[in-house]
Amino acid sequence: MIFNVVHVIDNFNSGSGGPPRVVTTIARAGAGAWRAQLLTTDFTESARDRLLTDEFPGTIHLLPSRSRRPGMLLGTRIGLPSRLRTGFGAARPDLLHLHGLWSPLLAAAAELAQRARIPYIVAPHGMLEPWSLGVHRLRKRFALRTFQGRVLARAAAIHATSNAEAEHVRRLEVTAAPIFVVPNIVDEPVPASTPGRADGERKLLLFLSRIHEKKGLGLLLQAWDTLRPADWELKIVGNGAPAYVRQLEALCAARHLPNVAFEPHADGARREALFGAASAFVLPTFSENFGIVIAEALIRGVPVITTTGTPWAVVASRQLGWYIEPTAGELTRCLADVFRTDAATLREIGVRGRDYAREHLVEEAVLPRLLDMYRQSLALDMPRGPAAA
Repeated sequence: MIFNVVHVIDNFNSGSGGPPRVVTTIARAGAGAWRAQLLTTDFTESARDRLLTDEFPGTIHLLPSRSRRPGMLLGTRIGLPSRLRTGFGAARPDLLHLHGLWSPLLAAAAELAQRARIPYIVAPHGMLEPWSLGVHRLRKRFALRTFQGRVLARAAAIHATSNAEAEHVRRLEVTAAPIFVVPNIVDEPVPASTPGRADGERKLLLFLSRIHEKKGLGLLLQAWDTLRPADWELKIVGNGAPAYVRQLEALCAARHLPNVAFEPHADGARREALFGAASAFVLPTFSENFGIVIAEALIRGVPVITTTGTPWAVVASRQLGWYIEPTAGELTRCLADVFRTDAATLREIGVRGRDYAREHLVEEAVLPRLLDMYRQSLALDMPRGPAAA
């Protein structure tokens, strides 16, 4: 039986990091199994970000961004447009998949689902990780005791993307809902036509993610300053808070760091060209529930350097790259090892990563687990909770 899954996410643009990409790949994977729709705001950072929305393979219900008020972390429903109810009715969902936490849009959608006795699944996308909970700690603790706690407690299921994320949710004891561990899907790219690097040309170390303090860029630049490799270059690609980006650029200028370049977020052909040119990919993050860009690097045969702040211990156990503690000393020692590794060995590591991703992370591997989560959630008889009466 074909059923309607409505994905609800606060911001749907490429500058928001991985969740919008995850939503799009889930929707594509279900073609023939479920009908996907999207309920989101029309907030975009630039016209080019609309390309990401255009890729969603189903009906899109947009709410006006003017309804969003700054500082609405604690989920007050004041100002939410009547179009939320209208969009909800037009979508006629059998199941809601809520992406993220702390949002008044998501909280209101959960309440509407409760009133209509429609099951909903919550995907925290790393927002319940210890590092993330430490940011605005008191506000988030209050939210978990009030509106956000009610949303989690009355969910049909929790969608975790790794065993580590599932364990973090269990330890919080905020819900008795079943927790399904379903990794994010990674699309295998069309074979790239990017030429290889010529002999004597610098190798590329690529960082491609949201530019945020959590991502460990301070550690990366500190390690780069220590090593100053003559035959490598570092590209930091992504969007972030302008003040923080300027701070990193100023640090590079003040320290006269060699061969470091910043680029804005890249999509499409430019993104593929960057991966195609990279000799290694680095994400020295302090915390990730999944890290979809790591999977994107693996499926493209790029060796990965990441940290124990991610659930990617398989990088070490399967020898897909380097898996280290998120400290400047560890990253410096790791990069020194990477820079000593010859090109043939890096290619061998990349092949192992591609093979792993094809076995575990492509649509064919993940779809049965998604379908099981959806079907079990649909089978629940959802009671009307006190907040939905």
